[in-house]
Amino acid sequence: MPPKTAPQAKPAGNPGQSNQSKSNKRKDPPQQYGGFKNQKNGSGPDNWRAKRTKREIRSIASQESHAALKDGELNVQSFVGSLSFEINALDESMRRVKASRTSRAFQRVPFRMRRRAAAHDFKKVPKRLRRRAKREMAEDNTPTVNSKTRRPKTTRSRLRAETARRLEILIKRKRLRKLKSSGADKETISIKAARPKIRRNELSSHPIIARKFRKRQLSKTWLPTHLWHAKRARMTPPTQPLWRFAIPLTPTQKVYRPTHRIQWEKGAMAWDMSYMSTIGLSGAQNSVKNVLKSLGLTQEALWGEKARRWRAGNMHWTGILTRKSQETVRSISPATVIWNPAEEVGEESQSKQFRQVYIRIHPSAFLETFNELLRLVKGQVPRPYIEDLRFEIGSIDLIGPDSTEALLGVLKPYLSKDNMRKSQYSSFESLAGLKDPGALPIGSLLAFSVTDPRLHYPPRQVALPRANDQNAQVALLETISALRKEEATEPHQLFDRNARFKASRLPSQRSLNRRRGKGPPGTGLNPSDADPPIPMLLLASRHSMDSQPSGTWTIMLPWKCVLPIWCSLMHYPLSTGGNPWFGGLDEIRHITFERGLPWFPGDLPGTDAGKAWELEERQVRRKAWDRMPKGKRVNWESLDLGAGRKGEVGIGWNCDYELLLNLEKPSDADDMSIDEKDGEEETNATAQKERPSMTDALKNMMQLSKPAFISYQPRSSELPPPASLVTTNIKMLGRGIATTCARVYRLPDIKPVVISSQAEVPATEPPPRKDKGDLPHNLRGQWLARKPSKQNTHKKTRGTEPILDLETRQQLLAQKLIGPPGLYPLPPPNSENINGHPLCPNEEDLIGFVTTGSFNLRDGGGDAIGSLSAIKALEELRRYKNTNDANARLCVVRNAGQNVGWLARWELI
Repeated sequence: MPPKTAPQAKPAGNPGQSNQSKSNKRKDPPQQYGGFKNQKNGSGPDNWRAKRTKREIRSIASQESHAALKDGELNVQSFVGSLSFEINALDESMRRVKASRTSRAFQRVPFRMRRRAAAHDFKKVPKRLRRRAKREMAEDNTPTVNSKTRRPKTTRSRLRAETARRLEILIKRKRLRKLKSSGADKETISIKAARPKIRRNELSSHPIIARKFRKRQLSKTWLPTHLWHAKRARMTPPTQPLWRFAIPLTPTQKVYRPTHRIQWEKGAMAWDMSYMSTIGLSGAQNSVKNVLKSLGLTQEALWGEKARRWRAGNMHWTGILTRKSQETVRSISPATVIWNPAEEVGEESQSKQFRQVYIRIHPSAFLETFNELLRLVKGQVPRPYIEDLRFEIGSIDLIGPDSTEALLGVLKPYLSKDNMRKSQYSSFESLAGLKDPGALPIGSLLAFSVTDPRLHYPPRQVALPRANDQNAQVALLETISALRKEEATEPHQLFDRNARFKASRLPSQRSLNRRRGKGPPGTGLNPSDADPPIPMLLLASRHSMDSQPSGTWTIMLPWKCVLPIWCSLMHYPLSTGGNPWFGGLDEIRHITFERGLPWFPGDLPGTDAGKAWELEERQVRRKAWDRMPKGKRVNWESLDLGAGRKGEVGIGWNCDYELLLNLEKPSDADDMSIDEKDGEEETNATAQKERPSMTDALKNMMQLSKPAFISYQPRSSELPPPASLVTTNIKMLGRGIATTCARVYRLPDIKPVVISSQAEVPATEPPPRKDKGDLPHNLRGQWLARKPSKQNTHKKTRGTEPILDLETRQQLLAQKLIGPPGLYPLPPPNSENINGHPLCPNEEDLIGFVTTGSFNLRDGGGDAIGSLSAIKALEELRRYKNTNDANARLCVVRNAGQNVGWLARWELI
């Protein structure tokens, strides 16, 4: 029998890790150093020792359970002692980990400054952390980026790079040689391109595009900041431009909650709104006035003494443009109208005085407005003319409490020898400390010229008055009140074509760097003759439906001057911390929704642009529904609405205005059939065939403004047009969040019971018939009972039911057993209510649809923007003697594909 060998001793180490030595992924380091490939980058034994020290710091000591459990009995004193030991060990481990600074350098960067390459490139973190990041990457043997990795590694790649560089030089020499051979001298070669020609009463051509970007803009136009946005935002697909522009949709960073905080708390957010179209109208004052009146500017106040400052160019007007079509007035789009100041003349020659007007309009309605203006100017004598200035004038929008500070830090006045101080800019400079441009008078406008912001780049913070400085607050109020009386004495330079062309010829960044290199570091550049002034218009708009103001700064400037101001604006250091944010189209819709205002064109489906948007969204929603598996998507036909009603009202993915307004629906319209194959999509030819028919069905639909709807409210007045819509703001009175395409119902009317005078017993309400889908007779009362009040809050609290003794419970059980039997057969489910919720009204009570709905972070509840039938909304108001009755505007909102409704109230916008 062989002798037994002695057991081998276990290696000493951490007792908590002794049982896991076999399953540990990180093996022990080799005894020899030859196994390490790179000793210089910290992958040798010193690096392994550092990693092992980190693991020992993170380890938590524990105690085995047998110290408290002996022979199946628990020793309470030992058990409590073991717990205290483990708690102390946990606390000690947390203290050691915190002291050892186990977090990496790129993990200590704020959320907004984090970069994807920061884990392997120390240059992507702030300067204060670069030394630490470089040391950590060397210790962990992280593959870093250096200049050697970017250079050609092989001889072939090096030769190809040198050949490409030499070919570029040869191409430049060939172009210069070709110009010289044509007879041009050196002075001719250095001259830039001629001023672009703006044709009158015709659409303008696209701006001059660089050769390498020309093929990408055949079917669309890039914004001046396209290359800047393309690296930081999600853009529209290349083959699906929006309104013939490549528009940023939303930043790649999460900005939903920051957008809400910026609007109401602190910060600033900017948008490149250069896709907004500008149309110039010029001619005799009387002719221009008649054209504007034909576009819907028919209010007497606009042409009286009250609007004298607007006609003098000291204010801007914002409203809805309209056009006449077949004895009806149709809305076009919201627009801003600005007059160019002119010299004062006598009353006799005032009607013939030459005037200029800018009309700033949404691009979705540009073609409709341009054609309407072209038709109107042909009927005027003397005939005015219009100009397409879409690619001549760009714009930037800015919101937030710190928006005024950012503009003051970026926009510096251009001081010429003739006029050393512009009065308009001095008024703007005195607005330091203004937190919201909505506090300014309605229609405020400032016009001045600024210098190239690249001359004093990077921008520096401006001195702001303290918040508790009463003198500064009084001075600010005096400046705001003085804006109501300030008069413009000179024409706006932005209306001058020569001034716009000179401003677009800004010096290159290379020439500015050469000039900056000649001076001491850290100093700005003084404007020279090569630095032209940048003319601009600064508009302050107010957008709010309540007492809390909410305004926007709009900068109108030449198209090619947008990018320099945009880059300086994005790098301005705010006094509250950080830099201004930038937003996309989704952020514009978010802010407009929180303000309780409709977004054009999505929330105005009665306009031509709104109809086109609705038709496009229908196709998008249907394709999204088709892509979903049958087991997950909504089955519209089997939707149970209660009381025996089956199927969705109308088409589920549509705001079915054809059903609401009794329009003729085409035979090839969308249906909700679910028998198609999974993933089957319509072809482009089929979609193009369906679109004209859908447009024909909606062509009679029109938008009704709030003043026009109010004029129909008296009972003696006529009804509005049958296919008219009104825009409303819908607020939930309790729970519930409305989404797009949600159905809006009015409360069902109470039908009086016919009582015979000869009957001895009074008549009663007959029970509702479930086979016919009759609703309960007290359905209106059920919905009114859910209206929140001080006495009825509908909040369920635990422990409110009374505690019954045994004798009382026995009596209740006996009554239940001995009492009369219940109804048989049992009523079908969802016949009286749906899980405690009242049933939704019938299809005849449908009054509209929700175009935009979500949770409003400002109000802390559900909110929506809806389009209601003008006739049905007017009938609902006329039910009550007093239109201001609390129940006059109550409605029920039900999301598409759901059978539960929520009580809400609608108000006109």
